Amino acid sequence: MKIVRTQLKHQRIEAEIRQLVRTLPLGAKLPAERDLAVTYGCNFLTVRKALKQMVDDGSIIRRVGSGTFVARNQEVGETASSRGGKIVGMMVYQESNAYAYRVVQAIAHAGLEQDVDLRSGWVRDFGEEALTQAQQFQKDGCTALTLPWFPHEKSEEVRGFVQRCPLPVSLAMLIPGLEKNCFTQPQCFGTSTSVAIEDICHYYTILGHQRIALIGPDSASDVLLQKRLSAYACYTSRENLPNLCGLVGPGAQAMDQLAERWKGYQGDLAIISYDDEHALRFMTAMHKIGLSAPEDYNIIGYNDTEASRYSDPPLSTIHQNFEYIGHWLLKSALGLAQDEICQSPDNPRPIMLVRSTCGGRGKIDAALRLQLSGMDVTVEANGHSPEKELAAAGTR
Repeated sequence: MKIVRTQLKHQRIEAEIRQLVRTLPLGAKLPAERDLAVTYGCNFLTVRKALKQMVDDGSIIRRVGSGTFVARNQEVGETASSRGGKIVGMMVYQESNAYAYRVVQAIAHAGLEQDVDLRSGWVRDFGEEALTQAQQFQKDGCTALTLPWFPHEKSEEVRGFVQRCPLPVSLAMLIPGLEKNCFTQPQCFGTSTSVAIEDICHYYTILGHQRIALIGPDSASDVLLQKRLSAYACYTSRENLPNLCGLVGPGAQAMDQLAERWKGYQGDLAIISYDDEHALRFMTAMHKIGLSAPEDYNIIGYNDTEASRYSDPPLSTIHQNFEYIGHWLLKSALGLAQDEICQSPDNPRPIMLVRSTCGGRGKIDAALRLQLSGMDVTVEANGHSPEKELAAAGTR
């Protein structure tokens, strides 16, 4: 009789984290224990037990007050490549943001699920350095590579790289002319972000707001920004609401000026932010002039980054299905390696995480859930302890 050994939960989580560490450069900081626990759907003590094994063998190092960091390259052991299996390169832009790291983490998880050996490389641009890295991927046996994220202003540079790359490339964003390289079907790209903006507008309207604003980067080339602006403009026009946009450049001064312009709307302002970063910047600017959320204004971010969970107060935000994104980015790369187009046919509806800043805590009762029918809402007791609520009729 064959004895089947069941892998303990902390051992499975350890395997997940080791896969993630293999994609990171030396010295890279790992997500906090509680964030890893949320990602892997377990207790943070399980994560701590898994991390202890890696601390003991020197794979990672803990620095009190700073976090946990990659200490040495991981041994790959018996990988897919050693069994003659699938190998995919993951090219990570060195100046990636918090969203990008969530996608990298999701791809690492997808690699385990799909039995794919991932090889990672970090680049500062998508010129000669990226081509050199792609050639190294090819020498390592990779049949394709994926780009988890790149800045919108680098789109033309990425286009040139994809056209010259010796390996097929799976992209996280849609670039005109490279539609087959995007992980999702062209007609589906950006639909989830448009739905999310409509949902937030509807949510604010139900709470009684008549002045809904949108803040984001001053970037004409940002395709996702255009999607969000379009959805916002359509909603405010349809509902006969004022259109109030604040598109700002980098740095504190631009956001401080926006806060000064909008301080007169105190008590009558609900804000949709392009991402968590802009939301937190705005909150900082408003704090400088003595205003805070949710007392003086309401605000909702986007992307559910670590900073949003631990801001003061915790930032309400939109959570995307990163596992879905990572799964299809990898699946798309494997398809391109076979000269096939394999793209996501749909996008999961994003989840609104109600924390402290959006003015909805304590107000989502049975009557409000009926009005929010179709939306997926999670009410969190604090920044890292979710209690899921599906805002649909008959949920409770």
